[in-house]
Amino acid sequence: MYSRAALWRRLGLARHNWPGRFTVLLMAILTLLIAQPIFSGHAFAESLVSSWITLVLLAALYAFRTTRIYFVIALVLLVPSLGGRAALLFTLSPTIEIVSAISSCLFLAVTVIALVSRLFIVKSVTLDTISAGICAYLLTAIAFAYGFAVVELRHPGSFSAALFERTAGNVSPLMASLHNFIYYSFVCLTTTGFGDIAPVSGGARSLSVMESVFGQLYVAILIARLVSLQVAQSITKELE
Repeated sequence: MYSRAALWRRLGLARHNWPGRFTVLLMAILTLLIAQPIFSGHAFAESLVSSWITLVLLAALYAFRTTRIYFVIALVLLVPSLGGRAALLFTLSPTIEIVSAISSCLFLAVTVIALVSRLFIVKSVTLDTISAGICAYLLTAIAFAYGFAVVELRHPGSFSAALFERTAGNVSPLMASLHNFIYYSFVCLTTTGFGDIAPVSGGARSLSVMESVFGQLYVAILIARLVSLQVAQSITKELE
């Protein structure tokens, strides 16, 4: 018979595996990805999307609050991102949309770099480690989604399908249509290639290729890293 502590360890529920900051971030990201398409087109969709995206950005900032360099860089990028998103609730401006999208893209890119760097620092596999790996993958897609939005804002018609939804009223096209760019981004990241949306301009094609290559390399490298950590962890336990 196993003791209670030993049983929790075998189930992967030991104290060091309890949900931590990266698990909280993962929950915020999944909430955004699930809820955004569901509420798309509703009266308060823009406010809900802004709130969820803000939650994701703040959760990402919280996840690396102890890393001073990242925290400072992320905070500098977060201010125009959130400021622009708040301004879009009251006024429509292509310039504000572009600045907000670029700031969000760079913030998420820095977060992905920080997450991937952490995966090569940790010495053991825990629930939070796995959550960090998944977060980096999902945030990559959202970061590229903002990148695609910037390309379309700068050069309308960069994609074969109209990704921006023109809604009535004082609604930001970026916030109202972000789910379309996220959808296309995940299609590129996973190299699914449904064919319903295709890049037309040079910038859109370059970003699409970059994301597809990154997606393939990331999965291969992540699995190799986690497997090597698990093997090393098992060998250490046996030697003890």
